[in-house]
Amino acid sequence: MSVQHAIQTLSQRLLLLLWLILLFTPLSLTYLWFYGTLFDSPTGVNLEFSYDVSLPMSLGQSLIGYPFALVPSLVYMAIIWQLIRLFRLYRSGEVFTQDNISCFRHIANLMIATPFIDVLSDILLGAVLSFGQEDFNTGLSVDDSDLTILIIGLMVRAISHVMTLAKNLKEENELTV
Repeated sequence: MSVQHAIQTLSQRLLLLLWLILLFTPLSLTYLWFYGTLFDSPTGVNLEFSYDVSLPMSLGQSLIGYPFALVPSLVYMAIIWQLIRLFRLYRSGEVFTQDNISCFRHIANLMIATPFIDVLSDILLGAVLSFGQEDFNTGLSVDDSDLTILIIGLMVRAISHVMTLAKNLKEENELTV
């Protein structure tokens, strides 16, 4: 089996997995959000907030908070979409191209933005959930996973730069007779 064929086979398998993850993410998040906010489930779903929230919520509160809770997952879905684009390119035999580099840059930028989007989502979610209440509850939480994804995003950004250099070197070698 050639290396190109192995790359194409692996890419096809990963594409199937990535599509399943992309489709399952909003469905699972929707289930977890509404089950966790609308029902008192001590053994089931346990949602964590960076501020005091009384659970179960009213249907109105749950519906108002849902879009703000969904925002971080939309970023992860955008990363998965970029991975789908990348593995489609690999499947078609494109390895060191500008399109690949573009996918890596988009992934890196999304990963770098993720901790900041999470903080903004926490603040906005707290604001909408405490709307009309006596106390304005909002807060933010930053943990080691936020720092980890930020560092990984910076590394992926560096990899995209290395890929740019590799693409340029490949093009120079192709022009050299």
